[in-house]
Amino acid sequence: MVAQQTLSDGSRAGHVEPRADRRRLPQPLPLTLDGLFTSTAGKFPMARAVQEGQHHLFYGEAENRAVQLASALVRGGVQLGDPVIVHCADHRQAVVAQLAVLKAGGVCVPLPSALRGARLDRITEISGARVVLCSTVTRPVWSYRLMSWVLDDPATWSTIAAERPDRSLPRSGHTEAAYLLVSDADRQGVSGYLTDHRAWQQTLAARIRRVGGAHDGVIVHHPPVRTTTLPAMWWAFACGGTLHVPSRYGGATCSPAPKRNAAAVFGLDEYARLLQSLSGASHPDSRRLTVLIGGPCPRTVIDRHFEVLPRAPLWVEFAPADGAMPWTIQEFSPGKPGPEYPGASRPLPGVHVQVVAPDGSPVPTGQTGEVRATGSSLPYAGIRSADGACLAGDTAPLLASGRLGRWRHDGTLEFCDPSTVPSSAARPRNP
Repeated sequence: MVAQQTLSDGSRAGHVEPRADRRRLPQPLPLTLDGLFTSTAGKFPMARAVQEGQHHLFYGEAENRAVQLASALVRGGVQLGDPVIVHCADHRQAVVAQLAVLKAGGVCVPLPSALRGARLDRITEISGARVVLCSTVTRPVWSYRLMSWVLDDPATWSTIAAERPDRSLPRSGHTEAAYLLVSDADRQGVSGYLTDHRAWQQTLAARIRRVGGAHDGVIVHHPPVRTTTLPAMWWAFACGGTLHVPSRYGGATCSPAPKRNAAAVFGLDEYARLLQSLSGASHPDSRRLTVLIGGPCPRTVIDRHFEVLPRAPLWVEFAPADGAMPWTIQEFSPGKPGPEYPGASRPLPGVHVQVVAPDGSPVPTGQTGEVRATGSSLPYAGIRSADGACLAGDTAPLLASGRLGRWRHDGTLEFCDPSTVPSSAARPRNP
């Protein structure tokens, strides 16, 4: 449970209690996210985990630094289930920070590097975090808020390296919380979503089965730590690939260029802006496919994609709520026209999608209702902003998308116009 005060059961403020397995899920995957990275680093220590412009981070280097940092976090008082904010301006720093938090058994609270102002106070209140891992350029905004560790300060690593690694590492478990993702939209007081290691692993496995591995890497065009960065990052790491990031975010290519078969992951809005900035009928970017997270995707973006990359499939993942865990998937292939409006998507494994009336009852096929979902590949709990209390019950919450849709007779889900449903319905509910 997450809270900003001592709860009635005596649990400590700002802490995610290790939870019992109450969701009757299939046999869990054996590795945590940090365990997955450790496995890859052990096999390919000199492979590049991150290529950021002209700079790079090797798997073995990231693993060693993460162990050092995790040990320091544990000695500094971070306990199993404690939320830790990651607010880095550099992808390499952000990767090490996230790995360290997970190895320490903590819960990552990733924040975009450009985030400033009152929203930081709100996120601090929601999460209950007392520690932030940051960069020199993001450190000033935390000067009066939390204890900060500056990861691009040599003095920080000099202090950390002087201590021996903690023998209790790693402390994370695959059924424990891995991320607290704070939502941009406060829906009826629900401001964040908790996801465990297992949900991320199931989502990764489903993506690899669906679109293939990422051995040649994944391209992203945005700064850390966005919700669209996380799926791209773990997809690359699960396959021993490289996360490719341009030296200047928003550019059309990475430098040095990634391999020809690299995939790319974008948010819908940023991809639309990138396509608008490209001139000519084609583009030298040789990525093998593009995954859009957020959806549904307008027809204009789909058409422009195939003008620019005529041979690259486009996969659109509808991912409301936390913005990283997809509910449904839709493929657009070269030479195969899709529907006039984005729809005909199919639920992903581990996701149970419903279309319901305002009273929560299912609507018949062909009729419009709000799209909701629950499942083992989705967040297992919502967090209220008012008191930080966890909304998880004995079953996984029923998450509301705030989008209208209807089931088609072929068993696919079609999203309607982008109108939202009344706010009273847009909140996690226990079925």
